[in-house]
Amino acid sequence: MGTGKLYSMHETDDTRRSGAAAAFEEILEKVVAAGGKISKDETIPLYADIGLQEGEIGQERVVEFNLGPMDFHMTRKTETQRITGAGRQKSLEPMDPPRVTTILKRKESNSQDWQTVDLDEMF
Repeated sequence: MGTGKLYSMHETDDTRRSGAAAAFEEILEKVVAAGGKISKDETIPLYADIGLQEGEIGQERVVEFNLGPMDFHMTRKTETQRITGAGRQKSLEPMDPPRVTTILKRKESNSQDWQTVDLDEMF
């Protein structure tokens, strides 16, 4: 009985997908604006075992940066395929929307102990 515009689930999925990418980029922009130095920024494919083969299920972006006395390691995994079936009958099925996971870790420059940081507490 609502009078508002009806949105398709596809529009909602696209909004969620672009929001996750924008949030990641926003954090990187804030890091650079605060004087941070990005030392690594690479995107690599994600693979999973499917029986006797490997299949590409998405991509992973890894960014390492230094901000003051702290080193940071931020990872965003975007899974666009899921494994279905069992045993020898496994296959890949597209996921819509993709599953996006972002993890931020930090450590002091002279330490080896990484600690997970809440993304909302970063800035």
